[in-house]
Formats: sequence, C-alpha cells, structure tokens
Amino acid sequence: MKRTVVIVLSCLFCLAAKSAAPDSIAAGAAPVSAPLSATMTARDAGSAQWYFAMAPDDVLPLLPVNTRLDMLDYYNSGVSRPSRDAAGGRAIVTGSSSRRVTFETGDTCSYELAVFTAGSDTIVALVETIRYPMPDSRIAWYDSRWRPIAPPAAEPNLDDWLTRDGRKHRQEVEEVVPFMTSVAEAGPESGTLTLRRTIDAYFVPSERPDALRWLRPSIVFRFKGGRFEKEQ
Repeated sequence: MKRTVVIVLSCLFCLAAKSAAPDSIAAGAAPVSAPLSATMTARDAGSAQWYFAMAPDDVLPLLPVNTRLDMLDYYNSGVSRPSRDAAGGRAIVTGSSSRRVTFETGDTCSYELAVFTAGSDTIVALVETIRYPMPDSRIAWYDSRWRPIAPPAAEPNLDDWLTRDGRKHRQEVEEVVPFMTSVAEAGPESGTLTLRRTIDAYFVPSERPDALRWLRPSIVFRFKGGRFEKEQ
C-alpha cells in the first residue's frame, strides 16, 4: 500500500509513514468533480495546495479553511491581494508549485508547506518561521490525516553545527553561544531539508564573537527511505 506522510515546517523534527491512496488521504473529501475553490478542485488531491486547503483548523488556527481558499484563489488568479487572518493580520500566499506552497501571516511569520516523495513514500512538510528578534524556524510533522507523527530526523545539537576544526574549539563556542537558531528551507524537488544558521543576528555586529567561525553556515538533510539523513 502507498505510504503517505505530511510535514508542517514551523524548528523541531517529527515523522512516520501511513498508508493512504490519494482518494483516502482525507475522509470526507469533496467528490473529484466538486470544486474546492474557484481555482482548485479535488483533482488536485495530493498537491501542496490541496494539503494547505484541507488542513484542520487546529493545525493553522489563524487561517480558517475559507480564508485559505480565498488566499489560493487570489494567488492562482494572479491577484496580489492579502486576506485577513483570525487576528486581523494580513495573510497571503507568496509562492506555489505542485510540491510547495509558501505563505505569510501578520508581519513576523512565514510558512512553507512542502510535499516530499521518495519511491512510494510521500511526505508533506509545513515550516513556520518567526522573523524576530532573529529568524528561527519550527517544524511539525503529520501523517496524511494530519495526525502528529514521530521525528524523521534528529534535531541538530551543537556538535552537528561545529565544523571539523570547530570540534577542537567546542568549549570556546559553548562559552559565547547560548543557543542555536536557524531557518528551515524545504527542497521537495531535490529531496532536501536545509537549516541555515541565524544565531549571528543575536549579537551586535561590533560584539560578534570570533567563535562563530567554528560553526557551519548550514546543515543539509536528504530524504532517504522515509527519513531525513544529515549530509556530512
């Protein structure tokens, strides 16, 4: 049976694979001929836009389903017009492909929902990034019915961020870097998940510690066999 998984990128890792064919991905989905919105129908089942439209309200509490459908209609019609989220802030789709949808809410939050495939396995990811005081992402993972699932990759620790030479200076880095922040970027077409270091913005430029040079600028994970493996 086909295994299908969905991910929400918002900076913690979680994964599992569930059996589901496209027509069983969401119980009660509209008939194939029924329009979900003015610019999308159930024939789009399994696409990034479909997962965005069908997400439960508790997954995206600021974006009720009708708001999400309006956002997709505006984007698909080429209209750069924001909708309003539940808090009255702006909400707009900023990009879309068959495997990826990016959108923003308010002035500080951006999201990315990506659909990964590897053989018969499918994983959909939704990333939430808070821009201030320095950009930082969280990642939530769900199966095809939007149930939380176990992590597909270990959350990086300090050792993962250290360069080869930096491992010799671990104590020096620990003394000046209180925690790590990063932005997550999904690459469903290439089967990658990239974390880019942002902790540098925590420091005033004139006081930025030299020890930051011992940290890698990014960590890349590649989707293999239903899991994300860290590239060396």
